[in-house]
Amino acid sequence: MIKGLPRGVFDRSVQTHQTDRHNKGFDSWDHLVAMLYGQLSGASSLRELQEGFNQHRQHHYHLGTAQLRRSTLADANAKRNPQIFADTAQALMQVAGRRVRKERQQMLYLLDSTSIALRGRGFEWTAGSATRTPGLKLHLLVAGGAALPVQHSITAANVNDMDEGRKLAIEAGATYVFDKGYCDYNWWRRIDAAGARFVTRLKRNAALRTERQLPVDPCEAHILGDSLARFAHRHNRGGHRNLYTGVIRRIEVAKAGEEALVLVTNDLDAPAAQIAQLYKDRWQIELLF
Repeated sequence: MIKGLPRGVFDRSVQTHQTDRHNKGFDSWDHLVAMLYGQLSGASSLRELQEGFNQHRQHHYHLGTAQLRRSTLADANAKRNPQIFADTAQALMQVAGRRVRKERQQMLYLLDSTSIALRGRGFEWTAGSATRTPGLKLHLLVAGGAALPVQHSITAANVNDMDEGRKLAIEAGATYVFDKGYCDYNWWRRIDAAGARFVTRLKRNAALRTERQLPVDPCEAHILGDSLARFAHRHNRGGHRNLYTGVIRRIEVAKAGEEALVLVTNDLDAPAAQIAQLYKDRWQIELLF
């Protein structure tokens, strides 16, 4: 498995961040191999990781590493710059992403966030940024179908989803699916201007002015309505100007035993059932979390 790691990228990152400047026989590569073993073996503590890793001494030479000491690993976890691991993960995501793009003409991206709870002794520092859950928040962009993470960030728990969403580099021809947490009409306009599609849910208080009703396929009983509309107001309650002046599509989808879903998209041509299926595909990222 380690043969698939971009060693050149890793070594350059180590050089850039100088993470081996003060190492005492436990360099960045040793650290990476040890943590990979801990992840793949399901080790629940540093002691368990050390005991399992050192049982396979005959493989250490082939891995380019040596025996592990728990105290040394603990020090490295506390002091070594984690950016070298982030750079390596990003390089792997990009390689995998290129392979997926060759298999699919159009990329489906799923965007969402999840809280990482951190409670108890040692995590008192999370209290200042706590919302409902003290800890951190993971923001993730996933390539749909392949369940492949392509971009991520970790922030304080009180960082708004939309703040991270705006940082995305929009890819022309792609489709972005996200929930109501990413409601920013001007950001939607930027996606549209970049030649990409979006599918999301509409908030209850959103004011749309219907321009034309579209026919609904009678064979698609779950599609309750399909129409073209525009936003009714140029300014929202916060005083921000709404730059999305173009036509947008509103689709109502039946949901068994619950209130109908109201979806919006800038795709004016695809069948309504296909748009509904795209939003249903968003469940993949929920399963991943």
